[in-house]
Amino acid sequence: MKQRKALEVWLDACRTLYNQALDMKKQAYDKREENITYKTQAAYLTTLRNVSQFWQNKHCDVLQDTLRRLDKAYQAFFVRVEKGEEPGFPRFKGEGRYRSMTFSHLSKRLIRNIRKRMARIVVPKIGHVAICYHRALPDGKIKNLTIQRKASSWYANITVQLPDVPEIPEASIQTITGIDVGLASFLTTSNGDKVANPRHFRQSEHKLSQAQRRLSKRQKGSRRYSNQRERVAKIHEHIVNQRRDFHYKTVHRLFTQCDAIAVEALKITNMVQNHYLSKSISDAAWGNFRLTLQSKAANAGKHLLKVKPQGTSQECSGCGSVVKKSLSVRVHHCPNCGLIIDRDHNAAINIRNRAAAALRGGTSVTNGPETLEREGSAKPVSPRGRYHKPRPSGRGS
Repeated sequence: MKQRKALEVWLDACRTLYNQALDMKKQAYDKREENITYKTQAAYLTTLRNVSQFWQNKHCDVLQDTLRRLDKAYQAFFVRVEKGEEPGFPRFKGEGRYRSMTFSHLSKRLIRNIRKRMARIVVPKIGHVAICYHRALPDGKIKNLTIQRKASSWYANITVQLPDVPEIPEASIQTITGIDVGLASFLTTSNGDKVANPRHFRQSEHKLSQAQRRLSKRQKGSRRYSNQRERVAKIHEHIVNQRRDFHYKTVHRLFTQCDAIAVEALKITNMVQNHYLSKSISDAAWGNFRLTLQSKAANAGKHLLKVKPQGTSQECSGCGSVVKKSLSVRVHHCPNCGLIIDRDHNAAINIRNRAAAALRGGTSVTNGPETLEREGSAKPVSPRGRYHKPRPSGRGS
């Protein structure tokens, strides 16, 4: 209990520092159109720690990471302005809105084993904190430790630097699987296999709505309001954990069967503008699934190939002719070659064929994390001398 209260005090101190640093940046820009860099604020932090016992008792890693997060959010605001996207100026953090802190200078023996599933983790200036040690750390250099507060409990995220896994050369790729994501089925492969859509949010929607209605009847600031808000947060966290577990298990199963996976480079942010399908698309979380594919491909030394999505459902995988059909038509029937096949299966075959053709010398495939949704994006904004273009407002994103 004592350590938990200490961690909560530290998080609140980080939130205060974040808000003060953000206010300093806004004031400097509004009055002098001047950009205060991270180095300037880090030097000010050193002075603050020298004159204040409160800040001196907080680990410097945690405070410096807070300033880095703010600077990253501030720079990203201007990058989005340059791209023509919705800017979203960094917000001031309200109570409970700052949930994690990162340490980078750690003990060589970060984990102290006690028995089978219990251990203690060495947190600087906090002490030895008991944790549920569910798996051993891989052999590698420990880079940082992040303590995160969620609705259910506190979590320790440990980053370990590992050697890169040798990537399979493109010329040595033997098997490619095309994937077409959907809503009736979560995905269909070019082999004809389908993965059912679990609809995690839909399954918990009734329970969540009941909890939210109870929350709306509580008086804000009361103990009952705080307890009920925690119950709502735990339901949301449970849905997120279910979805993440499903994505990782599905991705692992797919990559054990092939050397490369081909997907469509969908503009998901545009697709969710359809108000009839937006909830179902968000529930499926295609974007997170694609990021999971990308992460697993890098860890396994395999490939994630992205092809242009135009016409994959309309083009016949048998003869290549275009067969127009609406979204409600779920069977592809080609009048030219007579092919009758499931619509999603036909699209998955086309995705695989486009990726295979690109590997043989085409140009319609990309194989890099920076190309997921950044085609035609502008160059990043330089942090110096470019702040006179957009004028930030106090509104949050």
